[in-house]
Amino acid sequence: MKRMLSAALAILLLFPLAACGASEQQEAPETAGSGTAAAGQAPNANAAQADNVLVAYFSWADNAVLADDVDAVSSPSVLAPGNVEQLAGWVQEETGGDLFSIRVTEPYPSDWDACLERANQERGEDARPELAETAENFDQYDTVFLGYPNWWYSVPMALLSFVEQHDLSGKQVYLFCSHGTGGLARSVDILTEAMPDAAISEHVFDCYEQDAASSQQAIQDWVRELGLTAQESPADARQIAVQFDGGSVICQLNDSAAAQALRAQLPFTAEVEDYGDNEKIFYPPEQLDTSDAPLAQAGAGTVAYYAPWGDVVLFYGDYSENAALFSLGEIVSGGELVPELTGTVTITELPAQ
Repeated sequence: MKRMLSAALAILLLFPLAACGASEQQEAPETAGSGTAAAGQAPNANAAQADNVLVAYFSWADNAVLADDVDAVSSPSVLAPGNVEQLAGWVQEETGGDLFSIRVTEPYPSDWDACLERANQERGEDARPELAETAENFDQYDTVFLGYPNWWYSVPMALLSFVEQHDLSGKQVYLFCSHGTGGLARSVDILTEAMPDAAISEHVFDCYEQDAASSQQAIQDWVRELGLTAQESPADARQIAVQFDGGSVICQLNDSAAAQALRAQLPFTAEVEDYGDNEKIFYPPEQLDTSDAPLAQAGAGTVAYYAPWGDVVLFYGDYSENAALFSLGEIVSGGELVPELTGTVTITELPAQ
């Protein structure tokens, strides 16, 4: 197989990617645990469109009254915008949805240690702090993003107040979290138990609290990979179909030069090859320009381009990140057919709806 000739090169090119930059703001305590970094995982092919989206979040900065004697230099984390507020704002920008800040009637202390003490007490008592308001017209939302900090291996109890006061049954829910060394801890499990009838995506975005301020690109890429961006018009849908005797696999391409170069060659036919037990590959007539293409790091469902060999890759399993593996987009329909792809396929561009 063509790719086997370059196996040594592929090994040399593997390297870990840093997801976030640096920030001095803090939102959650430094806890011990094993959180799972999930930014940029595979998209949900059945994701709702970007309308009817609510981005609800809890941020300490929105829930504390800054005392006159608080030193903003030594205690910057309470100042707006908080970490989760920033993340929520970027999700709102990308989805075009409505933004809702979850606020309690009794603000938390502006001193971080005192805030943690109260948060720990509420956690121990399994309290449900009273909220200042509820989200209006909640029934209209099909998709809800919930943002929160990791407080004491868990979530702020006010987030559970919100979940219990709003019926999320049947809604698609996506979680994003700012945390310390504890990562996601039990927060996802706790929210899953609190919303048994909601469709909670396993594709959770999380980043370290000190990196939140530099995570705009990462979290907006995550939203795009979920298929919930509102930045693209129907006239620029950029969808292609990989057609074979067993059906069609529909792919949403990104706006990179590599994806544009692939579109410019359509339609064409190609022979599908197996590579490993997680991908199918085929070769376009000409190589693609990868000068501005993002690296592929989204897991199963990714459409990618491996530059050294010039092949397009359809992943149906997880894969290792590679310095020469670039993202072209994601599979949005027919992903279950990818393992069955064989023989000659025809790749065409779909007309805008």
